[in-house]
Amino acid sequence: MRRDPLPGTGRRLLHRVGILAGWMLFAWLWSRVAFDLPDYSMLAWLVLTTLVLCPAITLYWVLHNLAIFRAKGARTHAVEASARYEQDWNGREVLADWPLLMQARITVIGVVDGRKVYRTLNRRTGQPPALERIFAKG
Repeated sequence: MRRDPLPGTGRRLLHRVGILAGWMLFAWLWSRVAFDLPDYSMLAWLVLTTLVLCPAITLYWVLHNLAIFRAKGARTHAVEASARYEQDWNGREVLADWPLLMQARITVIGVVDGRKVYRTLNRRTGQPPALERIFAKG
């Protein structure tokens, strides 16, 4: 299975720049370790930045949640979720025999003809003819 590419050239470019920056930071920090140059000013900078940044992010998150609370009000009940799983996150149809899968020791998940298929390695009897080819290996 393969993940869908990021939409838009700008997002892909930003994603790649972020990855490159992360690897450059990783290489730079390991070069500092390799050359064994203790620089406590960098450690102090890191500690001070962390002491400022972590509370600032936490405060932002609290204010964000308060804004949501003001807009929506207090929660009065849990959101009902459907237990039916008919499509995956990529919009593919899902084929599965859930009662059989709950008892299976091995579950195999794959994409066949654009549909996500959950199957067991158990011998199946009485399955619909449309699923016979899909579950032929099981």
